[in-house]
Order: sequence, then C-alpha cells, then structure tokens
Amino acid sequence: MISGPFAQVLAAGRSQFNARVVEARRRYPAFDVQALSDFLQNSVTPVVQAVSAHMPDRLAVIALTAYDIALDLVGQAFTGTGARSKIVDRVWQDLLPVYTHILVNAPTEVFALLTNAALNIEKTPGARVDQWLSEMKNIAPLITTLSALQATGQVLAWRTGMTHFREGGMAIADTLPPALLLQLLGAEAGSDWQLIKKQMQQDPWWCPDAKQMNVNEHGISIGHFTGLGGAFPAPPELRAFEYGFWVKSADRYFLLMADVYGAVLHGASQEEFEHGPVLTGPLAATVQGSSLLTRRGKHNLNLPAKELVLTCNLHTVAVSSPYTYGISLYPL
Repeated sequence: MISGPFAQVLAAGRSQFNARVVEARRRYPAFDVQALSDFLQNSVTPVVQAVSAHMPDRLAVIALTAYDIALDLVGQAFTGTGARSKIVDRVWQDLLPVYTHILVNAPTEVFALLTNAALNIEKTPGARVDQWLSEMKNIAPLITTLSALQATGQVLAWRTGMTHFREGGMAIADTLPPALLLQLLGAEAGSDWQLIKKQMQQDPWWCPDAKQMNVNEHGISIGHFTGLGGAFPAPPELRAFEYGFWVKSADRYFLLMADVYGAVLHGASQEEFEHGPVLTGPLAATVQGSSLLTRRGKHNLNLPAKELVLTCNLHTVAVSSPYTYGISLYPL
C-alpha cells in the first residue's frame, strides 16, 4: 500500500490521476491496472521518498512526472506480469533514487535517460547491464550535472560491452572532470587521460584497468545457435574490415565489432557482406595443435583443429569453424 508523501500527492490529485489512467487505457487496450499499482508502490515510491528527503518542495512535480512515465512503461509492458524487461523496476528502485540531486531539476530527462539506457543495454547480447547499474550507482556522488550524467552513462555503456559506443565514448569522455573519468575507466588516480586515450585509440584491446585486461586471456565468444538463444542459424562465415567483421549465417548478415570491453553484433545486409570494405593480407595469427598463437601469446582453443578458419583485421583475430555456431575473438 502506498503511504507517506506519495500517498498524499496522489490523494490530493485523485481526479487528475484517475483521468490519466482512463486516457492510458484508451491508448493501450491491454493496459494492466494492477501492474500500474505495483509499479507505483514498489518502484516509484522509492524515487518520491528520496525527493521528499532531498527537496520536498519539488515533490508534487516529480510525482506527477513519474506517474505519467509509469503509465507509458506499464502500457508498453516494460513492467508487470509478463513484462518485456527485467530491468526497469531495478532502475527505478535502486538507481534513480541516488540521482535525486539531478532529478529534481530535470525529472523528465533523468527518468528517460536512465530508463532508456538500461533498456538498450539489456537488449544488446553480450552487454553487461548488471555491471552498468552497479557502476552507475557507485559513481553517483561524483556526478553533479545532467550533461555529466549523460556522458557517464555512455562511457559506462561502452565499458560494459556496448562496443559500438567506443568512438562516441572516447569523444564525450573529454567533457568529464578528470577524476571522474579516471574512476570510470578503472585508471589510477592522477593518470593522464590524453595518454590513456592515445593508447586506447592505437590498441582497442588495451585499457588502464588491469582486471579488465586479464579477461583478454580467455578471449570473447559471441554468436551461437539460434535454437539455443543465439544469433546464428548456421555456422558463420566472416570477412574482415579495418576495425570489425562482416558476418554471414545462412540468410542472415551482421556487423561484428569487438574491443577490450566486449563484442556486439548488429544487423547488416547481403550487400554489405558481399561488397563492403574488406581487409586482406597475411594472417597475424597461426594455429598450432589446439592452440592459437598471436604476438600477444598463446590461447587454448576448445575446437577441433580440422578446418579452423582464422579471420584477422588490424587488431583482432576471429576464430570460426564449420563445426560450431560461435565465433571466438582474441587480441592480436
């Protein structure tokens, strides 16, 4: 049961809020009133309570904005029984309350930014939304403006596996205070961001976080069979270009990008696979027995040595085989 300041706001504007529900039920024929009640009680209430403690004179405005957004989230089935997402409630319960200091001045923007960012990361195979939520929560005390919140969200999205955000993440990183940026990247305090940036631009498999660098020893696996929740209906074929790979699997086509933080697949076309820019030249990796050898070291391959295919771009070797639906990626 909703109680406290939020209950008082709802009671004071009962007719107004009821009218909004009626309108939402017209927009969304399958609108779940119980899901709305649950979301208001379990997920909106923590935000309203945080606002009440931080800046009570903004309570009514924040509550009204949250209510309107809640109607759309419920109407689009992002919360409630059979919800399309498992992350929305967590964003509202755990993340939004720690950004009250920014939320009170830009509620619509902050609600939308954090909710949409989490949804996008959640639906991206290979991206680590739990890590993003945790790191966004931990870094909150250092973020004081909406622009810094937006930049932080993008940099952390890249760092938690949204590899296609790499260029944008490095560009927007220049707008952040150095201390905040170094913490985001797991770098030592006092490090020179421009030197870090230069090295990361030269080598997509390098970062200042030693723990993340150690993950490279095991490579990155992506793809897998559609029947088991993967992306590929058949063993994939690859073509390399400067910083990524074109991938074909049966009648499906993809763009594959990878770096030290992860790998992502995006939809592509047959035209791009067959006629997109490609990179040719001598392989920078070899197979010896059941091991992959690169200039960085040796990696054990859990694949039959027969008919292994190595495809290399400037920084990455992709290992594929007619006997597997997955692609294994290693730094060169």
